[in-house]
Amino acid sequence: MSKTRLLPYRTVATGDLAWGGWWLERNGSREPLPDLLPGWDYAASDVIGISVEIESEKVRNATSIDRIDLIEAVVVVDCAAMLRRFITRQRLSQADVQNLELSLALPPGEVAHKVDLSAYLLLAEDTPPRARTASRRGSRLCAGPTRSVHLEGDASRFPTEAASFAALRLENAPWTLSAVFDDLSDSFMGSVRLLVNEDHELGRAVLAQPVEPQLEARIKLEVLRSLVALASAHGVAEDDDFPPDSVGEVVDSMCQLFLDRSLQETIQTYQRSPLKFDRLLHAAVDA
Repeated sequence: MSKTRLLPYRTVATGDLAWGGWWLERNGSREPLPDLLPGWDYAASDVIGISVEIESEKVRNATSIDRIDLIEAVVVVDCAAMLRRFITRQRLSQADVQNLELSLALPPGEVAHKVDLSAYLLLAEDTPPRARTASRRGSRLCAGPTRSVHLEGDASRFPTEAASFAALRLENAPWTLSAVFDDLSDSFMGSVRLLVNEDHELGRAVLAQPVEPQLEARIKLEVLRSLVALASAHGVAEDDDFPPDSVGEVVDSMCQLFLDRSLQETIQTYQRSPLKFDRLLHAAVDA
């Protein structure tokens, strides 16, 4: 059943504005926005947007707001997984007919899993109250098309960022983990990054696509080893139940996938017999 929002003031019908479709811009090329972003990874910087053609007279007649420049077009991007919201806005002009293009870059490393897109016309400023006319800033005058887009594409799904280790004053390794969390229940996406050194030959090879199978296996091995080492410092009990998408839940899933062991069993092996743990790791990743 469709939902209709009844507001105590005049609004613009969605059909009175010529909303375009949502689009994706990547590497200077623009295409209709798909439901699943192809080749997306956590270091990507994709731009999404929508266009709308507005006839000022229609908006004035529908809303009883005489000054069209008191209205703004807004695009909102919500990412529930990262608890983030991003907004771009543009004021309308006094032109009789105006074409607006609203675009927003998805910040690398700050979105995950899925984003929800919405577009609106809003009142940009408080105005003197009038009967059946919006007067409070932020009053919604028209709702445009909405979309939900999944970000788990066919590229690397591990949160990865390219960086110059020299600029960061890190040792000249090909890659390293950046992990900042207080508890294994903290969000994995908000806490962990694989930093790839663009100054290093192997780092540049990782950033190139496709990655050679032997190099990919080495990265998986070293990342899992580092994650288990980090988790072991926090202590894991057999009955620990980690929240979805938390550090503990993700590392536990990786241990189940590669080693067929729980995180708690993996940490026990790592602490009691590190050489055996290393052999198990090599055997699992190289399989």
